[in-house]
Amino acid sequence: MKYILKNGKEISIRRPVDEHEEIFSLIKILSDESDNFPFTSEDFGLDSRNIGAFADYLNSRENSVFYIAEADSRIVGLGYLEGGKRARTAHCVNLGIGVLDEFSNKGIGTAILKELIRFASEGEYIAKIDLQVKSDNIKAIALYKKCGFVPEGKTSRALFIDGEFYDYLNMGFIID
Repeated sequence: MKYILKNGKEISIRRPVDEHEEIFSLIKILSDESDNFPFTSEDFGLDSRNIGAFADYLNSRENSVFYIAEADSRIVGLGYLEGGKRARTAHCVNLGIGVLDEFSNKGIGTAILKELIRFASEGEYIAKIDLQVKSDNIKAIALYKKCGFVPEGKTSRALFIDGEFYDYLNMGFIID
């Protein structure tokens, strides 16, 4: 899917083909340039083969998907929905998203999120999208609210970063 950004540039959001090494590098950068991820590159614990297998696994399921965002022939963001594996939870998916700092505030996160919501809405398997966001990540919370997510509570002391505890805000989006 093609999107036009705020600055007039075009990006594409698609499922990865063989970009496992590039996705792995992107995740390492994302996890270190922000404390909004629940891990750093040092404790991520996966390699490019595992990331590729994860993306392929999600894209093989009816209630899951893994997308990359490309700008200027470069992968600059990613987003995924991971659906439950059991009959009673298969309708509910968890969302993950990330965009490189140098490409933030250009509409890429919004485009990825809209594409994930479109995927969830067009299928017959997903009834709810859940996410957890660091409670002080004001820009992300505003994006999620703008796209229709509502706060559903918090998880206290969910993260421990540089000697301090941080809460998660739990948010949800109902698919009608």
